[in-house]
Amino acid sequence: MPKSKAILWHRKWKLWFSTTLNAGEINHSFTNSSRRAFIINLFCLVGVLFTVPLGILSLAKGNFLVGTSLLTIAAIYTLNHLYLRLTKNYLFSANVILYPLYTLMLYLVYSGGVNGTGHVWIYCVPPVSLFLHGLKRGLLEVFLFILALIFILFFLDTPFDRLGYHPDLKSRIIYSFVLIAFLSTIYEYISSRFNQSLQELSVQLERAATTDPLTGLLNRRGLEQQLEQRDWAAPALLLMDVDHFKHINDEYGHEYGDDYLQLVAATLEAQLTKYPNLISRWGGEEFLVVLEQTASKMDVAESIRKEIARVHLMTQQGEPIKATISIGVTELKVGESVIRALNRADKALYEAKNSGRNKVVMTKSK
Repeated sequence: MPKSKAILWHRKWKLWFSTTLNAGEINHSFTNSSRRAFIINLFCLVGVLFTVPLGILSLAKGNFLVGTSLLTIAAIYTLNHLYLRLTKNYLFSANVILYPLYTLMLYLVYSGGVNGTGHVWIYCVPPVSLFLHGLKRGLLEVFLFILALIFILFFLDTPFDRLGYHPDLKSRIIYSFVLIAFLSTIYEYISSRFNQSLQELSVQLERAATTDPLTGLLNRRGLEQQLEQRDWAAPALLLMDVDHFKHINDEYGHEYGDDYLQLVAATLEAQLTKYPNLISRWGGEEFLVVLEQTASKMDVAESIRKEIARVHLMTQQGEPIKATISIGVTELKVGESVIRALNRADKALYEAKNSGRNKVVMTKSK
């Protein structure tokens, strides 16, 4: 085979393998759900690759029941993979993996399997059960599986007893299975705690990346992300800037300046509770508000302007710190870029500043 064709086949095989194992993922991050979908697909693939040859071998040796059981499991796992790919319902798919697995493993112990080797396969049960069903439910099912093992090995007359094993083998199977269950429990506990810590850290990092640390409002990135997720037809943009903010920093210090920005943020949140909105600190002393309702945007902007002019901080000496705010208003038209609409709002804000500040100016899209 030419080298180019070999590379092409390698890429196709790699793509097929990746697509197969990641089918049914809810998202592309390595969350618990995506990890479980990956394991379900991996187990389906491995299960089919193992059970089909063993099933054919059993049929060839005349063991019809074992052979048909193995091939039935292979068919179930194949259909389960296709179901997960279509529905992304990994919880149901996990059950489809586990309960036939429990049944097959118990039957292999009962029957002895191929050449009396059925019991060697049962040790896959604890890690798979604990991973797919979690610690609480997984441990309960493993415990019930152990009880079923004890009942089959010690209380039933089975073909296993006629295979000529040493009498101690039964107890050794139970002890070793309990040990594997114990080690799997420790691993799954540590893994789940570690994964939980990673998810919490991811949430914290995402919050830090999208939130202004001073005011607790959205920052630019956060507002842009949130706005993309909103199905708002023609929202209003209110771009505002605190008038003469530099005077507050110069006269009272940056600590009071920060406190005043926090007061503005709290005032905006209080004024906009009745309207679906997004509020962000756009930078420095600039704030951007996005309103779903556009009919009353000028009234909302005016109420914000009046309330900012009314509220104030008090210094330790009892001196009030007050300021006003200028606001530029526009609409984000359907299909229009945010940058273009913001340019209009910025021009309206510039006009409000130049015409004396403490004003609201609205500009319409062309």
